[in-house]
Amino acid sequence: MLSAKVSSVQDLIAVYRDLATKCDYPLHLGLTEAGMGDKGVVSSTAALAVLLQEGIGDTIRISLTPDPGGDRRREVRIAQEILQNMGIRSFTPQVIACPGCGRTSSDVFQHLAQDIERHLRSCMPRWQRIYPGVEELSVAVMGCVVNGPGESRHADIGISLPGNGERSVAPVYEDGKKTVTLKGDDIADQFKQRLEQYVIARYGQPRPANTVA
Repeated sequence: MLSAKVSSVQDLIAVYRDLATKCDYPLHLGLTEAGMGDKGVVSSTAALAVLLQEGIGDTIRISLTPDPGGDRRREVRIAQEILQNMGIRSFTPQVIACPGCGRTSSDVFQHLAQDIERHLRSCMPRWQRIYPGVEELSVAVMGCVVNGPGESRHADIGISLPGNGERSVAPVYEDGKKTVTLKGDDIADQFKQRLEQYVIARYGQPRPANTVA
């Protein structure tokens, strides 16, 4: 396996394109000294996405300058996100969240999107053992009842949340169809229950957690 030590995005792309035409060795992609924070994430993503789209690269790494006492597992999560968003490999269900606009008069959807993201990550160790393919699930959390339904229909399961002053009701869409309207002050908990039911129905009856896949 070959790995080139390069710190410039454009140089990395050029070097690996050249290597790909001149050898048959597996290539390990990674931008050396990418930097800190957002800059490091963007630089690594910009370089690796181009090469992966061209079919270049067999393994990847993300190399960020960590914050003092920072968690280096973040580099692994970023690498997984790149591969998943490129459609190369799935690791965890994707949460499609509304960016917010003039119609979103509440921040409820933001809190729910974060809550669902955490919930999915906490469920995945169990789900992966008993529900094969669940890592390809897509979940939409939208912030208004105007654009929300359309976006929710494109996900496997999605919810459109009310804004300030609107009735506390939230339609849920599964496989492109409206299946239920959640009401009340515990919409988040209701949606998590609905999500669990959807996973069971979509990915089959659960196998015992101690069963080897």
